[in-house]
Amino acid sequence: MRVLILYTELAAYTIASLKQFLHDYPDSELLIIHYPINPEAPFVFNELPRSKWFTYDSQKHTEISKLVEDFNPNILLCSGWINKFYIELTKSLTQVKHKVLMLDTPWQGSWKQKIWSLIAKKTMLKSFNYAFVAGDSQALYAKKLGFHSKCIYKGLYVADVDLYQTIGEQKLANKDSVYPKTLISVARYIPQKNLNTLWQAFINANSKQNNKWELHCYGLGQLFEERVEHESIFHHGFVQPSNMKEEIMKAGVFVLPSVYEPWGVVVHEMSLSALPLVLSNKVGAASLFLDLSNGYSFSPLNQVELQSALEQIMNKTDDELWQMAENSYQNGLKLTQQMWSKSIHQIYNSTACVE
Repeated sequence: MRVLILYTELAAYTIASLKQFLHDYPDSELLIIHYPINPEAPFVFNELPRSKWFTYDSQKHTEISKLVEDFNPNILLCSGWINKFYIELTKSLTQVKHKVLMLDTPWQGSWKQKIWSLIAKKTMLKSFNYAFVAGDSQALYAKKLGFHSKCIYKGLYVADVDLYQTIGEQKLANKDSVYPKTLISVARYIPQKNLNTLWQAFINANSKQNNKWELHCYGLGQLFEERVEHESIFHHGFVQPSNMKEEIMKAGVFVLPSVYEPWGVVVHEMSLSALPLVLSNKVGAASLFLDLSNGYSFSPLNQVELQSALEQIMNKTDDELWQMAENSYQNGLKLTQQMWSKSIHQIYNSTACVE
């Protein structure tokens, strides 16, 4: 099985899923065309067996086309439709019978989406016959784009389960200890992450607790220099996922206040790590990993609502927080790398959507 992957921005969890796929199917080979590493999230990647990598460059379309031709793929996965060269390349590969659109954009029912879905399914996306999507909202969008239900597979984005499940198991092994009075945020310092709302809500909520809680933030971005300085708020910059274990082990609750978050793999990571969740209602992954047993949802535009959620967390007993932690961990087990790997293999062997 020769798999061509036309990707935008790689992340550590993507590599973990590819690694699992290569392990599960020893006869498989990968050719991954990907965007340059984002300096705001400078992940360090380890080499994978039976894999070729090429960094996308708009000046190297001819070279990429030749590389793909020589690889001769028999299944193709493409990240959305933002890269027009990827779309044209997909159309040109007529010998490839399984062409998979990877989709993380949720269906919001806007006029723009309605018009786009009518146009795209007859033009740009016509050559795709399968969709691999993040969750339910993305599956609905795929249907609007013309994909039949039997041609849509969910579970596109999966956390590095081995890494974060181990953290969760180790945390829960200490359930007799004092619960950590520490909130953690893992997000880029960019407008859509809405961190300033979190900082202000935390300061207000924590003041009612004699400032006994801490907030630790991990990430970089254009707004890093505008971060709020406070004795109970700590800014750590970007930390490699492999080095986050110690930080998560010390944490008690995960908060993500995004105004727009199509999915958010970090939610899966923190759920597996046995952290209760406080998520804005714009976080896609909340649909799978958040329920009434392990956290709270709030409107990202309502600071008072977030403050109230934080106050409810801060007022819980240690036993209540440990139970929420256990519930989060169980929710995190709903999705694994093995499921991701199996989905690719099922698509490859499927004839249901191949003309």
